[in-house]
Amino acid sequence: MVTEYRSRPREEAAERIECYIIQNKLSVHDRLPSERDMCEMWSINRSTLRSAIRRLTAEGILYSKVGSGTFVAPPKFERCLQDAEVDGFGRMVESAGRRVTTQVVSARICEATKQLSRKMHVMMGHRLFETVRLRYLDEIPVLLVTSYIDADRAPGIDQYDFSKCSLYSTLKEQYGIAICGGEEIVNVTYTDKEESEQLNIPENAPVFYQSGVVFDQEKVPVEYFKAIVRSEYIRFVSTLTTKKPKE
Repeated sequence: MVTEYRSRPREEAAERIECYIIQNKLSVHDRLPSERDMCEMWSINRSTLRSAIRRLTAEGILYSKVGSGTFVAPPKFERCLQDAEVDGFGRMVESAGRRVTTQVVSARICEATKQLSRKMHVMMGHRLFETVRLRYLDEIPVLLVTSYIDADRAPGIDQYDFSKCSLYSTLKEQYGIAICGGEEIVNVTYTDKEESEQLNIPENAPVFYQSGVVFDQEKVPVEYFKAIVRSEYIRFVSTLTTKKPKE
């Protein structure tokens, strides 16, 4: 006896969307019809359609703008976890012929909390420079990064405009602090209201969360960072190898 397999409504809806993109020759950043129109075209309910859109968004095929609709997504950039560059986002994007810009959301001198004192190897209450920057890919906000720098090692760093100059280049050229490596952790999380507004995505959207410490040549922490990364645009990849047996 042969059992007939029937795909789930969400999968069928996702296939219809992909076929629509191909048949109508939609290009990157082209807008799909409204949810109402797609539901009527394919006789499906809105919850099924939204589930399909969420799946295709997670796969990097679609992206959404609050109040504007759903669009065809550009190909994702891949970031290899084994040999990732410190601050390699700009070079990675520009090497693909795309444009990166930076908006400084805030910049201030703050005091080290218990967590920050552990990360930066300083006493609680120590002066740190905190900057929050929004990185844009072709005018689309894709990365929200918060950085902490020891203000005593870089006096006056809060006077620089990091929408126009590189943080790491400024540390090297103005303060003689060279970045030699670091370590990071990548997790998956969901955006809160403020993050969603800054990245122009729905609240509770799935995103990557990076956090880590960057060191100088003496292994002294230079920066502690945390970043929210839109998963529609960047994919983290890793290479698997087999362990060679001992001879």
